[in-house]
Amino acid sequence: MPVRSLHPLRRASCAVLVLLAVLVVGGCQTQEATTEADVTVGGTFSQRPQVSFDEPLTVPETTTEEVIHGDGTVLADGAAVMLAYLAIDATTGEVIDDSFNNEAEAVLLTPDTAGPLYVELVGRPEGTRLLRLEVGTTTKPHPLVLVYDILHTRAWGEEIPPVEGVPTVTRDDTGAPTVTLPGTEPPADLVIVPLIRGTGPQVRPGQSVTVRYTSVSWSTGEVLDTIWGEGMAPTTIPFTGLIQGWQDGLVDETVGSEVMLVVPPDQAFGTDTLVYVIDVLAVTSPAEPDGGAG
Repeated sequence: MPVRSLHPLRRASCAVLVLLAVLVVGGCQTQEATTEADVTVGGTFSQRPQVSFDEPLTVPETTTEEVIHGDGTVLADGAAVMLAYLAIDATTGEVIDDSFNNEAEAVLLTPDTAGPLYVELVGRPEGTRLLRLEVGTTTKPHPLVLVYDILHTRAWGEEIPPVEGVPTVTRDDTGAPTVTLPGTEPPADLVIVPLIRGTGPQVRPGQSVTVRYTSVSWSTGEVLDTIWGEGMAPTTIPFTGLIQGWQDGLVDETVGSEVMLVVPPDQAFGTDTLVYVIDVLAVTSPAEPDGGAG
């Protein structure tokens, strides 16, 4: 593990809980769509959308429609899900909440964690942008306009041809990697092997980075740690104070990428060469709040 203990079994994230409080119970793409309710949604997937409508907007019933159809992993019950959302008061045009500039957080998709969104999310592919119009209620009389992006929970860029002489990586249908070691002596220096090249923002010092990873011991071939599998979800960590192999190996990597790091003992924990396969899913920078996800 990269120095600190990461807890893949996360509680429902603050972002999703806030979204459920706002809701009334009842790859990167750029696209603009005008709905039947005369709401125009534009902008690039995973970045804050541009939403326009004439207020006050009348919302006679709760509806959901796709603005961008994704081509990523299809969400299933219990799977990890990451959302970014924008909530706007349909009567006044005031922004009620906006999570696009926040750190990406993941939850497991269940009726309890997703609430009224559950039926809208199950069966949808990652990379999808949805527009949801919510009617008002007695306690929340103003209707809402919500745009939410279903972010990627695995690398989704261009696959890179394999490199000879290094561990090989295969993936199952969910994207979980299996590492096969070459049966040679481990390298003395850090080796960085791109596996999938994404086109999102680059990882920079001082940011937070959202990842999924598996680590394997070179000496035994044993999986030491993974945040893939049932009950597992991506995690967001500060990109600082990690083992040197991560600090040097992930800097400048782009969101959407998957990279393999072969980390010698002096850049890990001093006892063994470790092989990490890391999916880079999002970055957020406090100094530059327009950090991106995918």
